[in-house]
Amino acid sequence: MTFTVESNGLVVARARVYDGSGKERRPNGSGATESDALVALQEAADVMVGKVLARRTPLTTISELATAWLKTAYHDDDPRVLRQRREQTVDGYASVIRAHIIPRAGAIPIADITADRADGLLIDIAREKSVMTANKVRNVLSLMYDWAIQQGLFTAAGSIQQTRYGSVVVANPIRATRRADEPQTVYFELDAVQVKYILHLIREVWPERHRARYPVGRRPNFKLLADYILITLGTSERTAEPIAIRFEDVKFEAVEQADGSLTMEVLVWVGGTMVRTRSRGLFRQDSPKAERQKRWVRVPQFAAKVLSELVADHVPDPERNPDDVLFTSERGHPRDASALGGLMRMFRREFEPELLAIGVDAEHLTFRSLRKAVAAAVSDTAGVEVARDLLGHSDEAITEGHYAKRPELIVEVAAEALDKVFAGIDA
Repeated sequence: MTFTVESNGLVVARARVYDGSGKERRPNGSGATESDALVALQEAADVMVGKVLARRTPLTTISELATAWLKTAYHDDDPRVLRQRREQTVDGYASVIRAHIIPRAGAIPIADITADRADGLLIDIAREKSVMTANKVRNVLSLMYDWAIQQGLFTAAGSIQQTRYGSVVVANPIRATRRADEPQTVYFELDAVQVKYILHLIREVWPERHRARYPVGRRPNFKLLADYILITLGTSERTAEPIAIRFEDVKFEAVEQADGSLTMEVLVWVGGTMVRTRSRGLFRQDSPKAERQKRWVRVPQFAAKVLSELVADHVPDPERNPDDVLFTSERGHPRDASALGGLMRMFRREFEPELLAIGVDAEHLTFRSLRKAVAAAVSDTAGVEVARDLLGHSDEAITEGHYAKRPELIVEVAAEALDKVFAGIDA
């Protein structure tokens, strides 16, 4: 590609390119500056042979690569990509880049990151932060380098890099690093007595203790935490999914029993989650973690009672609650999962000795651990297949590997299993 300046001051860019059949083409473009001429040349080449002259931004450092890659990750218009990354996912990438990658490696030239050097960086992060943080950094760095290779900024194959062991040939240097082994899953099982005592602490002991300690001022929402624990145990939903349950997502069905009596059963549609992004703030996403995980769940009686109360007390407010969710704040807006997490942490700090006395490690009492408790209860009673369907997993191996052990006893319905395991917890 060459640039020449005509007598009238116009800059002309010329290039020699080859189309798909190998035929030589010579597009050109002109403009007031070299940049303008290059744009015109690119447009002319696009018409002739396609995007063979796509503009490449010279990137030299990890910081520059991260900035350029994030722009693409947020706004990927490639027609070959059927499912774009969700904005909250890219927000997570941006957070990892901002907190760990740029402070530690932002000024390093991208060609100087060898597998050996990257591995040392990940070891330091694992020691200073956590193994999970190191794996997140590794994942983001690998995605960045894959994109750099695709952009022609880094050789995909045959790159010779010098390490302390000599010259090695690599492609993406991050892929040659070791992924850290994360801690083994802690199986968390709660029985009805433990859950009943936890609810007793939240509903009765905590309000009295807090009132005695702080006679005036805002009080924690004790009822919200208790209701949320029951809903989580009854539906096995992830932390931000119960607060996304809408009025229309709850269905009541009358079922005739063998003795002729009627009972009311409650079905919940697990079809959304509350998320927060930098651009949109808090909003309801119209699918759980994955689209395929949408499902109807018949809930046990203890959760049906809470849902019935929420439905009965619900007042539509299109302005403040446009999605018509059941869990709302005092001002009528949708709830944020972070506030519920804060409530749970506050409870754990307040009652750590009492929890330890009943065999519950306060550190492991989280909404995610309650989901594990549901999986363990259902798989032990109804089978891992039922637990898989209840949790919305695509594979039993996921359920077994992260949430539940394979049981020996098999029955049919998850709600019946939960009513059996947690009978009387809301008495």
